[in-house]
Order: sequence, then C-alpha cells, then structure tokens
Amino acid sequence: MDSASQDCGTASPEGVSPPSSSSSSGQGLAQQLGGRSVQARDPLAQLLENNRTWSAARLAEDPEFFNRLCGQQSPQFLWIGCSDSRVPANQILGLAPGEVFVQRNVGNQATHTDLNCMSCLEYAVKELKVKNVIVCGHYGCGAVKGALTLPYTAPIHLVNCWISDIRECRNQHRDELMQLSGVAQVDRLCELNVLRQTFHVCTSPVVQAAWEKGQELNIYGLVYSLKDGLIKKLVGPISHSGDFDMDQLLFEEKGGSFVEGTKARRIPAALLAGESVTGSKGSEGDMAYTPRSMDTLTAYVNTMRVNKHIAQHVGWLKNSTGGEEEAH
Repeated sequence: MDSASQDCGTASPEGVSPPSSSSSSGQGLAQQLGGRSVQARDPLAQLLENNRTWSAARLAEDPEFFNRLCGQQSPQFLWIGCSDSRVPANQILGLAPGEVFVQRNVGNQATHTDLNCMSCLEYAVKELKVKNVIVCGHYGCGAVKGALTLPYTAPIHLVNCWISDIRECRNQHRDELMQLSGVAQVDRLCELNVLRQTFHVCTSPVVQAAWEKGQELNIYGLVYSLKDGLIKKLVGPISHSGDFDMDQLLFEEKGGSFVEGTKARRIPAALLAGESVTGSKGSEGDMAYTPRSMDTLTAYVNTMRVNKHIAQHVGWLKNSTGGEEEAH
C-alpha cells in the first residue's frame, strides 16, 4: 500500500472520532449480536482457518508451490464430471492443483446446447491444449435416479429440464433397463449416460475441429464407485473420428488387453451383439472371464460402438444434400 493509501486509512472525517481501539469495537459488535462473536456465527470462519492451515502446510512442504501455480496452467486432462460433493476430481485422480481442468454439473452432462460446458471444452482444447478429456459419472447419481423416478410434473422444474437428456438416454435403452430393477437399474443408466455424454463430447464442433487439424486428443468415459473409491473405464481412448481399429491384436499392444497369456481368445459374439455375457470357463480358445477382464472387454466393445456412431454422425454431415457449407 502506498503512503497516500496509508494516510487515507488513518484519517477521520471531520467531526467523527475514531474508535478507541479495535478490541472495544469488536466487543460492541459482539454485544449487538447477543453476546456471541462473529466468528462463532459465521460458517465461513472455519473454512478460512482451514485455508490458512492448508496454505502454510503447502509452503512448508514446498516453498515454490504457489509460485509455480502462478507461472503457468498446463493441465493434460479436462474432467467433465458430476457436481456431487463426494466426487472431487483432483483427489480421486491423485492429481495436484494445476494438473486437471475441471467442469462439473448435475449429472455430468455434456450436451452441445450447454454453453457452459462447451465453452469450457473449447478453452481446454484450443487454449490449454489438453491431450485427454474425461467424462466421468458415478454410481448412485441423483440426476440419474431422477430421470428414472421424477415425474415430469414435479415442482422442481429446472432440474426436470436439465435431466431431459438422461431421460432420452433412458428411453433409448428402455428394453435393457426394464430387465433390471433397483440399484442395478440406476447403475446401468449411470453407465449409459456416461457413454451418451462421451459421444456428445466426441461429436462436438470443438473436438471434431481439433481432430481435423491432427491435434492429439483422447476422449474417455469413466464411472466412479462411491463404495470403494475406484474408477472403471467404460470407453476410450477415442482419438479420431472412425480411427479405432477393431483388430484384437492392436488392442493388446495398446495395453488394454483382455487376452490372458500368449494365446489369443475370441470375443463372444453375444457381447459384440449387445447381449450380456457372464464369466465362465468357456470352450477351448474362449476366454475365462474375470470381473477385471470383463470390464476391460466391455470398455473395448463400448469404444468400438461409440466410435461407429461417431463415424456415422460425421459421415452423415459430410454426405448430406447440399454439402458441408450449407450445414453451417
């Protein structure tokens, strides 16, 4: 603060006497509030104290911590997740401040009409040059439960409007969801919603333009479990429109292999057709499915399917009557 500011801070208007001391002023205010201190009444006071403790701990551990944060922001990841307070991106990913750019909303939505999410995506991809975009839902999501149970006439009108895309996802997968009930039904719609929002991200103008220019950009769809704190990959990486090679050997080389040992195993035709497959020993050459291998296999098949839809979406735009220019 300069000298002029200091002078202004100590001067008193004519005819007004300054308080005798800060302590007496504080006592007077406390009396006006019924004898209780401001700090006792203000819920923010504890948070500010927590902040000071956190800041001091960071500086004690790493004196240059905040200087580095001020110097640059170059995260490799954009996280599009749910606003649920139990799903904090940095903590569950084990990343420090500055390492992940975050967009959160109710139900981890990424619709093209959501200017907030699309603006965040644009900034992350075009300016920050993130290399990975993660869409992450979580089991037991309240928005998903609402899409299954909340009446259209419910008085919380904005929430009803907001979850309309999840309802559309519900309608598209009605036959599958009607075979389930309770927690299983909710959890499956949580997964389907992640796949839908991942598709929205992949087909967004921002991502399509980045891929068209050859920018490195991988898209993933994940789901988080509150029960054990673990993340499961549902789809990805998707790195370009239509470029996902369905060859199983290439899938092995990318490190996501569901092939156990050196012997290649066949993907069950039922799973490729969209039917559920339970773990079993199988016949010679088939896979003995474990929960982990099934998760990996499902992510592989999901990626093929989503990428196929992306290719169809882009192909429709390119081949539509009147050409691409009229679409704009």
